[in-house]
Amino acid sequence: MNVLTRRVGLACAALLAAMVAPAGGAAAAAGPAVVAATTFPGTITDEQWKVFVRAVAARADPPLPLKMMIRGELGAEEAMVAAARRGRVQIAATSLAGTSQTVPELAVLALPYLFDTTEQMDALLAGVVPAAIAPLFDARGLVFLDWIDSGWVGLYAQDPLTEPGQLAGYKLRTPAVLAAQAMAQVLQADAVYIPYPDIIPALQTGLIRGGITADYPFFTGGIDAEARYFIYTRHTYDVGAILANKAWFDSLSPANRAIVRTAWGDSAEFRARTRAYTAAAMAKLPAKGTEVVELTPEQRARWASATRPVHAKVLEQLGPGAQALYDAIAAAKAEWARAHAP
Repeated sequence: MNVLTRRVGLACAALLAAMVAPAGGAAAAAGPAVVAATTFPGTITDEQWKVFVRAVAARADPPLPLKMMIRGELGAEEAMVAAARRGRVQIAATSLAGTSQTVPELAVLALPYLFDTTEQMDALLAGVVPAAIAPLFDARGLVFLDWIDSGWVGLYAQDPLTEPGQLAGYKLRTPAVLAAQAMAQVLQADAVYIPYPDIIPALQTGLIRGGITADYPFFTGGIDAEARYFIYTRHTYDVGAILANKAWFDSLSPANRAIVRTAWGDSAEFRARTRAYTAAAMAKLPAKGTEVVELTPEQRARWASATRPVHAKVLEQLGPGAQALYDAIAAAKAEWARAHAP
């Protein structure tokens, strides 16, 4: 049994155990609603959580007290999502990797070069994708509320990995999302999974020489201090999710359900601000010793070609739910292309 298959098997076993475990739901939320995330102070996401808190405080009827635990107090993202399913947490915000441990079909969104353009991706994330994934959350006792972007995904490394063949044998930390693990396998990297908090010591000791992450957590989490390069493969975009325990959410008044759905603000507007914030921060990294590398169109085409087998590999392992999501995105891409043809 190879490492990827074993990890998928463990993930499936954990998912099955979670699905049969009793859920806390509304009864577990007699006190303040617990909001769980990992957010660094002073960042743009930290400021947006303040917007969320103010909106709930000003508009909730009846009042909806919140207990904000957004400094990673509850541990790994997988634990946050599991706690949300059980009703021990009412709202959680995690990266795509974290959410996909409970909703594995979301790995489709991390497939390399799934979308053709940024404009197409933004349109589908605002349209067909939320409708397509809502039943997947519902089946796990969760409600999808909104996106919380982590940004464009690339490679951090001690070497300028601009060609996919350079990953063969490279000690690469891969996120828990299946698409990232399959990509590392297809490119024959020496894939290592370690928890996010252990990335920096792993780089310092040489346990890994690089990894896969989005640009935003690369600099907010301090990984940039230990990596000589960030290579913008832009092979996927990390759309984390804000989600809620379904039993708790359904117990709210109609007005409060609407408030919880909208308190984060306009996700498209926040996405634009986040991208500008991230671009400004990444532009400062060369002066600090980290080179930021953009692929040429020819290099990008080689990456897309080399990683294309990841699509079939992931869809085969995840089954019909993932295939249905993939097909819905493919149909929406075709419709978008027709609508935007010259």
